[in-house]
Amino acid sequence: MYRPPPAIRAALDEGCAVVEHKKKPRQGAVGPGVQDVDELFVVLAGELEMLRGRSWAPAPPGTLGCFPRRKRYGIRARRGYDGPARIVSILFRASAGWNAGIPAGPVRLNAVWWRRLLELEAGSDYSPRGQRVLPLADLLSFLERLARALGAKAAKQPVRAAAEPRRPDTQAEWFEQWARAEDLIRERAGEGLDAAGLAQALHVSPTQLRRIFHAARGCSPKHALDAWRIAEARRLLRAGKLNATQVAARVGYRTLQRFSAAFKAATGQSPGKYAREP
Repeated sequence: MYRPPPAIRAALDEGCAVVEHKKKPRQGAVGPGVQDVDELFVVLAGELEMLRGRSWAPAPPGTLGCFPRRKRYGIRARRGYDGPARIVSILFRASAGWNAGIPAGPVRLNAVWWRRLLELEAGSDYSPRGQRVLPLADLLSFLERLARALGAKAAKQPVRAAAEPRRPDTQAEWFEQWARAEDLIRERAGEGLDAAGLAQALHVSPTQLRRIFHAARGCSPKHALDAWRIAEARRLLRAGKLNATQVAARVGYRTLQRFSAAFKAATGQSPGKYAREP
């Protein structure tokens, strides 16, 4: 039985859901097995499969899988696919029946529900131990509304295999671009990356980038960059190993003055006061 590491278990015990981004050169088989936590898998990139009952079902980009604890689960690359995989995994603990109405296997969500899922994930914050966490109540509220929206009809509609001919999925392409943008923000925002540089790195126009972020997160690329910098700054200040000037440089601000102004606008406190709080 899979048990998460102590730091993640501590966050779960505090009533949080833990968000993990996994980027792999390839996805090996995980399971079939059981675990002592509940989990959601969101496929961002790669042609994968998820266990549904006793069979494996296709899970291309744009699918969601729900795995209650102590139930058989599994995820693997589709046979013949040896490319990279990118997944968002959300670990949590909820009472029995939390997934009532949500199919056990992969589910394709429409544009509205993808946006709601992205907004939920974007609202995560850092715990004192460095994990990205969500309030469990927010996650369960999302799942309850999703179950009502899916109803019994969604459970009867299996995901088509990636090998089947199908029209280009614009929604999935936009989701992939947004996922790549979020990866670049985490990797390069500390180097001073701005919205123009982000658009250039993705080979899209600034206008297209704004459309992607407004569709995915309901905000601009600049807001997403600022939000990452402030969240990372809060984590570093809480750790207590760097002063405000060092933190400003670490998260991509050129001057302490700009960092202090942005931090106070976002949190209502100066960096120094925030760091001194117990």
